[in-house]
Amino acid sequence: MKIKDIITEEHSKFRPDQIGPMPGMRRYDNLDNSNPYHMWRFIVAAAGQPADKADSLAKEGPTGQKMVTLAYSKADAEILAATAKAMGETDSTEMSSQESTEPETTNKVSPVKGFKGYPR
Repeated sequence: MKIKDIITEEHSKFRPDQIGPMPGMRRYDNLDNSNPYHMWRFIVAAAGQPADKADSLAKEGPTGQKMVTLAYSKADAEILAATAKAMGETDSTEMSSQESTEPETTNKVSPVKGFKGYPR
């Protein structure tokens, strides 16, 4: 007896009891689920829907598929530098400055009316 005679399950199709509880399931043939970057980018893009430019989202962003970290403080930057050194990672590219600025579209005026103990 051969193994193919023992294991008869078909991997190319779901059984009705498997597919029934998964309504609207889609497979995206160009997005490999072994690549978490593509999955993350897809989920971030989905969170922004509906968007005016939804049809122009690239599969890869400015960082490609490279790992990115953000240091919100000097302490964060020191931790990340020490971690990279400990892992032998000597090549990195600075993509932004340490200064944080709000986009022009950010509302900087509170809609909350001031009250006693909380003036505006």
